Amino acid sequence: MEKLMMFIALVFILLLFGFLTWYFAHKARHKEKILLIEKGLYTEKDKAKRSMPWLKIGIVVFGLGCGLLFIGLLAKNGLLKGPGSIPIGILSISGALSLIVAHYVQRK
Repeated sequence: MEKLMMFIALVFILLLFGFLTWYFAHKARHKEKILLIEKGLYTEKDKAKRSMPWLKIGIVVFGLGCGLLFIGLLAKNGLLKGPGSIPIGILSISGALSLIVAHYVQRK
């Protein structure tokens, strides 16, 4: 029961930090956009630049999903014996590789 409460608290904290990060970033972008409109510097090209990078997010989520799949396969076959830092390392490597791929895919 104690582990479940710790897990729920951790998920709540992560969701709270994620929301606060999004909120303050959105608020800063809004203020910047208002200032550019007031000065007459905001154009339609700027609107296209500010679109959400869905491709990059999708590649990163796919990379992390592949890492989780690899960890699951290793655990199911009994090959994942050792310290608990191995799954974290696998997720870190798969996430970093997916960020590198997303960077090169998004470049033109």
